[in-house]
Amino acid sequence: MVTRLYIPWKRLFKDLWFSVLIITIYMLFLSILDDEHMLSNLSLPLGIITVPGTAISLLLAFRTNSSYQRWWEARMVWGAIVNDSRSWVRQLMTFSSSDPKARVMIVEMASRQCAWCYSLTRHLRRQDPTRDISNLINKTELSALQKSKNVPNALLYSNAKMLKQMHKLDYIDSYQLVQLDQTLTNLTDSMGKCERIKNTVFPSMYTLLLEILIYLFIFSVPYGLVETNGLVLLVTSLTLAMAFLVIERIATYLQDPFENTSSDTPMLTLSRTIEINIKDELGNITLPEPLKPVRPHVIM
Repeated sequence: MVTRLYIPWKRLFKDLWFSVLIITIYMLFLSILDDEHMLSNLSLPLGIITVPGTAISLLLAFRTNSSYQRWWEARMVWGAIVNDSRSWVRQLMTFSSSDPKARVMIVEMASRQCAWCYSLTRHLRRQDPTRDISNLINKTELSALQKSKNVPNALLYSNAKMLKQMHKLDYIDSYQLVQLDQTLTNLTDSMGKCERIKNTVFPSMYTLLLEILIYLFIFSVPYGLVETNGLVLLVTSLTLAMAFLVIERIATYLQDPFENTSSDTPMLTLSRTIEINIKDELGNITLPEPLKPVRPHVIM
């Protein structure tokens, strides 16, 4: 989990340093020419530059808003995962009989739900989906999961099969089975929504067109400031350039909330919260420590 006030300056610098260097050299060169009065014939009315700048600002606002909506949708989906995970264990605990064998099955299914959350996190980040679950499921099942193409889906399927077994043993009745199966369906829907966000690429043509327009605007700004001195031209042009470039880059960061970066949805933190809540519901189980905020460039 990243601290609330953390700004990824290192990442911004890494992504923008070359563009900023080229723009700075270009602006510095024009400011020197301006001081030598060599740009007077290339002066443009500031109003001509303001109009496309306004249009680009609107396009950039739309891009940023669309990216934020993707990020917020991802956070809402994981909020639903937290609630459904809690409901899953609560229903198992209150619906099933007090038979000791039923208790063993409940603990196994609850642990598997914790494993599902961690596995989904790694799955969305294109990492090893079995990385954090060796202490939550048995070795036989872990070995089988390593052969699966979709580990989170396989974990849900295992819980569904055990749920069917509980019904067969009369630990739950048919009505309770339907309620529990609906919770599993909700978790499957949330997983599908996450995969849709992950696999739906933001329209590349829109991004490319916007970047071209931004750079055309940046390189044309100095010609509207020819009437000022070279220092004003340099500072004003660079300030506008940095503002447009940083906003566009931040929108790019937000458009994919599962990339394991500082703007990522804090899925590992949420998974740990789910594990703590589930084990607390089960009782008599040592609770893991919550994940503490960090300030990294890339999350674990």
